[in-house]
Amino acid sequence: MAGQRAPKRKAECGPQTDAWHVPRILGVDPTGPRVSARVGEAVALRLELEPCQRLPARQEWRRLPGPVLSAATTRQDWCRVILYMPCVVRADGLFRMWYVGSSDHARSPSYIHLGYAESTDGLRWQEHPHNPLVTDDAIPWGHRFQAPYVLYDLQDRLYKMWFTAVDQADTEGAPYLNQRVGYGESPDGLSWTFHPEPVLRTGRRPCVLKMDDGTYRMWVNAPSREDPGLKMTLNIASFRSTDGLHWEPEGDAVRYGGIYRSCVYPFVMPDGGGLAMWFGGHRDGGYFDISFGRARDGRTWYYQNDMPIFPPSPDREAFDARYTSTPHVVKLPGRYLMYYSARDLDDGWTAPDGSRQRDPDGVYRHIGCAELPVTEIEDPDQRFSWSADGKAMPGDGGSLPFVAEAAGRHRVTCRAENAHGSAEYTWDVEVTDG
Repeated sequence: MAGQRAPKRKAECGPQTDAWHVPRILGVDPTGPRVSARVGEAVALRLELEPCQRLPARQEWRRLPGPVLSAATTRQDWCRVILYMPCVVRADGLFRMWYVGSSDHARSPSYIHLGYAESTDGLRWQEHPHNPLVTDDAIPWGHRFQAPYVLYDLQDRLYKMWFTAVDQADTEGAPYLNQRVGYGESPDGLSWTFHPEPVLRTGRRPCVLKMDDGTYRMWVNAPSREDPGLKMTLNIASFRSTDGLHWEPEGDAVRYGGIYRSCVYPFVMPDGGGLAMWFGGHRDGGYFDISFGRARDGRTWYYQNDMPIFPPSPDREAFDARYTSTPHVVKLPGRYLMYYSARDLDDGWTAPDGSRQRDPDGVYRHIGCAELPVTEIEDPDQRFSWSADGKAMPGDGGSLPFVAEAAGRHRVTCRAENAHGSAEYTWDVEVTDG
C-alpha cells in the first residue's frame, strides 16, 4: 500500500471532463505569517496542488492491518485509555495530525486533551514529544476537547481550529445539548489561542470549509430547525459565516434512517463540481459504520443509509472490528487516505490505579488509516508562475529556491492556473543581514 500510486491518464482532461477542475491548493511549505531568512541564503518555497481526480462511484477502501496511533501502544502517559478523533492536514511538507485522548476513564473522563503527531508519508506517525499539545483547561469556557477540525487559512496564513467541548457553566444540561463549538488560532499549528466564548451554542463535531468567495461553511451535528424534537445526534445541519466566528444556519443536511440509529461525525470535501460527505451511524448489534453522501450545492444531499461504505473489519481480532468512526479524508495524487477512529471487540480497559475495568460498548483507543487508489488525470493546461516584489521569477513548477540580495521584507507569490481558474499563495519573507 505505501508509496503506490495509480498512473496518470493523459490528455483526457478536455472541456467536458475537467470543467470542474480549478486549481486548489493542497499544501504550502513553509506555513505561517512570516518566513525568516538571511541575505544570500536560499529559502525553499513550495506549493502543492490538489490532483485532477475524483471519487469513483464505488469506493473500495483498503485498510491498513494495524492502527497508525493507539492507546494500546503509545508511550505517552496522557492518552493510555482513549485516543481518537483524527484531523489531518497536508502542510510544511508533512502530514500533520491533531487528535484527542485521556488516561482517566473510558466512558466519562474528567479531562480530554489535544495531541499532535507528524508523518512524512501519512502512514507512519511520530507523536509530538511535548504532548498533550494543549490541555482542556486552556478552553476559556469549557472542558473535554473533542473533534478538532483544523485548516490552514491561505489568506490569513494562520491555522484555524473548530472543536467541540462541554460548557462548564452548563454541566447539568440535557445530554449532548451542553456541547458547544469553540474556535482557536495558531501561527504554527502547535501554540494555540482560543476564542473566549463558544462560536456555536449547540454543536458536535464541526467540519469547516473556506469557500472560494472567502466565506466559511460548517457541517455539524446540531438540533434540527425543521423538526425541533429531533436530537442533535440524529441530524447534521449546515451553517455559513463570513468570518468563521459568527454563524448563521442554512438548514438540515443529513439525518438518520435506514439501518442507522444515529447520524454523526460529518466530514465534507469538494469532489468534482459538488461536495462529498462521509458520516457515521450506530446500527444493531453494537456496531458503528461510516456511510456516504453527495451534494451539488451543500444543501440537498443524496446519501445512503442502508449500506455502509466503510464498515468494521470482519476480522474479530482486528483493532477496528467494532467501530469505524469520525472519518477524515485527505486527497493525494492517485489516491485518498481516510483516517478514522476505531474500537475493537475488547471491552476492557485499565484505570489509572491499575484496576481492570469494563465498558460493554468498547473503547475508542485506536486511529486507523485506509487507502482508496484512483486514477489521477493530467491537466495539460496547468501552469505555475512566480514573482517576488512584483517582478517575475523562474520557478520549477510549484517550487522555488528564493534568494534575497537585500535585507527587508519580500513578498513572494506562486500562482497556479489552468483554463478554468487560478489559485495563488504569498509568502512574507523577512530577510536580515545577520
